[in-house]
Amino acid sequence: MMLEYTILWLDGNSSDPMSSFRAKLGNAQTFTNVNDCIEYIKSHSKELIYLIVSGSLAKEIIPIIYESSNIIEIFLFCGSVSAYAEWAMDYCDKMMIFDHGDDLLERLWNDLQNKLREHAKICLKLAEEHKQRALQFKKPCG
Repeated sequence: MMLEYTILWLDGNSSDPMSSFRAKLGNAQTFTNVNDCIEYIKSHSKELIYLIVSGSLAKEIIPIIYESSNIIEIFLFCGSVSAYAEWAMDYCDKMMIFDHGDDLLERLWNDLQNKLREHAKICLKLAEEHKQRALQFKKPCG
């Protein structure tokens, strides 16, 4: 029961190696093209995906991928939250809007931490159940 989360960043500047946000984000799959990102999401239906998308590309991709079951959360990263607030109301179940990279990253890492801790609890419970089952078959030597 492997649990893995994938972080995708769709932004015209995501491939810029000098981006301070890129450096802070670390190991994420980057896209500069909406169609390439959509194709990735559709072809990796078993991956649990966090999508970071620039404001300039959000209105193009979000209506298409919003209902995808593998999209856990969408982080819209833009220059002005108020510019997207009204439009975003249709997507508020899975989407949050940020105008500061550090705020976005704090939320992303905290959300991932919580999801992984929940999964760890489930794994520990299953491990204990298997241990108890194994003990049923333990026989003394001799």
